[in-house]
Amino acid sequence: MRNTLILIGQIKTNKDEGLDDFHAVVEATVQRSRPVVLTALAAVLAFIPRTFSVFWGSLAYTLIGGTAAGTVLTLVFLPALYSIWFRVKPKQSAAESVNVASSSQLAIEPSTD
Repeated sequence: MRNTLILIGQIKTNKDEGLDDFHAVVEATVQRSRPVVLTALAAVLAFIPRTFSVFWGSLAYTLIGGTAAGTVLTLVFLPALYSIWFRVKPKQSAAESVNVASSSQLAIEPSTD
């Protein structure tokens, strides 16, 4: 939960610094991926000794799976959901929009051979 809040805060910070919405989401995800993965890895490694216990073993496996799933959801699903919810789309550059416009206006002329 904390990683989610930090990622959303980073998106807001990137937008305040002048990035457009799409690049703010991408940069925030890239910037926060290392700390999120390292935190999850530390938690998973801390649970591994408990997997050998008869009493705590099943709980340790559950916590390892939940931590791994939460990490994937934070780094993949959350930016996608944020982009869908706020309708974030990449902006076309001027060169790309000219290329798209000119290619859509091309007409195939019959040959006069």
